Amino acid sequence: MRVAVLSDTHFGDPLCTLVSSGPREKEPSIGPAYEPLARAIGKVDYLVLLGDILDFSVASYADAYRQARAFFRRLSDDGLAREIIYIPGNHDFDVWHTVEHQVNVINRLQQGQLPRAFKRSVPGVIDDRRPRQKFLLPDVVPHRDREEPEAHYGNLFFDDITREASNGRLTGRKLTFNFAYPNLYLVTDRGESLLLTHGHYFEAFWSVAAEWTALLAFDDLELESEEMSLREVVGVNLPLHQLACTGIGQARPLSSIARTIQREIFQGKTDTLDKYFDRLTRWVRSDRGRAWPHRVLASLALRWASAKFLSVVRSLEHTRYSREFLTRPSVRERFRQYYRYSLAETNRLMSEHGIEIPRPTHVVFGHTHQPIPWQTEELVDLVDGNPVTFCNTGGWVLRENRSSLDFVGAEVLLYETGSGVRSVSIRTEDVYPPEESKAPRAGGPEPLTMKKP
Repeated sequence: MRVAVLSDTHFGDPLCTLVSSGPREKEPSIGPAYEPLARAIGKVDYLVLLGDILDFSVASYADAYRQARAFFRRLSDDGLAREIIYIPGNHDFDVWHTVEHQVNVINRLQQGQLPRAFKRSVPGVIDDRRPRQKFLLPDVVPHRDREEPEAHYGNLFFDDITREASNGRLTGRKLTFNFAYPNLYLVTDRGESLLLTHGHYFEAFWSVAAEWTALLAFDDLELESEEMSLREVVGVNLPLHQLACTGIGQARPLSSIARTIQREIFQGKTDTLDKYFDRLTRWVRSDRGRAWPHRVLASLALRWASAKFLSVVRSLEHTRYSREFLTRPSVRERFRQYYRYSLAETNRLMSEHGIEIPRPTHVVFGHTHQPIPWQTEELVDLVDGNPVTFCNTGGWVLRENRSSLDFVGAEVLLYETGSGVRSVSIRTEDVYPPEESKAPRAGGPEPLTMKKP
């Protein structure tokens, strides 16, 4: 069995290196990073997509799926993967929400049944110790597709992304997508266990709802047990995911403004926010419906508050491309708590399904776009006395600086029976060879290193 893992392709983002959008009336073309990726993958049984594959925070559904179709068609034509295992992240969380809606609402209504509650969290398991069916979704009833007899699950809306309508029928090869969220556990033939997740729950913004709910409403929460489970963490944070990512990307014409502000903040600028706050202050001062002392005091208060807000925005330490993300004590503690949630999930899989998953010794994630190769053994944390090693799969979008674009890099994680785990590094020189004069400026940082605790 061969497995490849990648993340953060961000289809829909104009800075994506795997697909170039081109004119709206034409099919998007494959980008310069595809060939290095294809060489790294080779041919695998399972290609794991570890979140932020489509980016609904900067693109409409139409644009994001348009780019994704070009990529998956090429991948299917090249025969790189027999099946896809898709674990959504924060920018494509709506894919998971749509899967849940199809399975628990649409399919049920079409069968004359009432909808049922969403599962919220569905763990996936790849266990190379098993003699036959290596991939399992223990909480999902297998559903074989007549067109893909080898697939154990699938038959969801994403399977048809590579196909095209012709004379009222879909033509082209169907590509099987399996969905899990937010964790996939990979157990090697040697019994080594890896936890694969997108990693956004390590960041405060994407987990704050669960943290504050547990802190403030602990006596009113209706939990399955004394401690919040991973399913409940996902459920509590769902509104924030919908608002902050999918909601912005689909809020046109507001989307382009939000995208401009986001890009400026990434570059340490606040030009657009400055303009809007200045307009608001002038509007307050010119409001003839209030007495002039009130107008003056309100405008002074607004000017002070906006200056404080903009100061905070300018000083934000961003997660994306951060080399220090994992070194922050708050992030380490949030990671350890998430790891404990995951251990509780593996215990549940054992008690409910008889699936034994060893304690994960490695955590593979993306989200930050800052690659950490598998071979970087010094990236270690201790969780309740047990060492855990990190690997980050990087990202496939260009980093936008004030006057240039950089490709920071990606890691393609590979596992093969009998050969173990390794990662292949994709860097600027792989995507943009030196002889290409139109390549963006190179110069991504060296791999992140930390000392053992």
